[in-house]
Amino acid sequence: MSTPKPDAGQPIALTADPKLDAALSRGWEEWEQAAKGAGIGTVAVWLALRLGDLSRKRELLQPVRSLLEAEDDEDRVLARAELAELVEEEDDALADTLWEGVLAHGLATEDGDTIAEATTHLASIAEAHGDPLAAAEYHLEFLNWRRQDANVSDPDEVETAMEEVVRLARLDGAQRFAALFEFRLAAFVRLVEGEDDRATEGDWEGNSEPYQSWN
Repeated sequence: MSTPKPDAGQPIALTADPKLDAALSRGWEEWEQAAKGAGIGTVAVWLALRLGDLSRKRELLQPVRSLLEAEDDEDRVLARAELAELVEEEDDALADTLWEGVLAHGLATEDGDTIAEATTHLASIAEAHGDPLAAAEYHLEFLNWRRQDANVSDPDEVETAMEEVVRLARLDGAQRFAALFEFRLAAFVRLVEGEDDRATEGDWEGNSEPYQSWN
């Protein structure tokens, strides 16, 4: 999926480390590697400047430390999500990059809850930047992942993703697509109510064709 990203050059007028700015534009792995090289204090200052308030350095030190000093992947992804939530709406470029890292971990570990959480945040950022289609595509990617053999998630997460697709399609004027997904949602809810195993694992559709967006 090719989704426009928030401008990594916003919202900052000056920077503590141009290397961190450049790494951010290249993705979460390169940014985290650059952040480790820069050190906790420099990253906290860099982020405080991006948020427009250098005095926030103190409150940022611990979440930055948690991310950069995490000893295993589980601790690291939790710290990544914590920092993403902290800066979201103030620095969507960084939040978007960090949530992509959370999503990558969820996909690598086949953790439906982590994938759903990252998807929700990434879609919210895309919608906030005026792109309901891109937001919906995140939810569709989650649904397509969930429909693969042996992939498991809470049925509520599937229902929420489908409801969001319907809402975003209507927001973007794609009324026929919204009606199609309302039909699909109703069919899925019937599976949940009937305690069908497909409501929690694998593909619930009658064919394996992936969901496509209205674009």
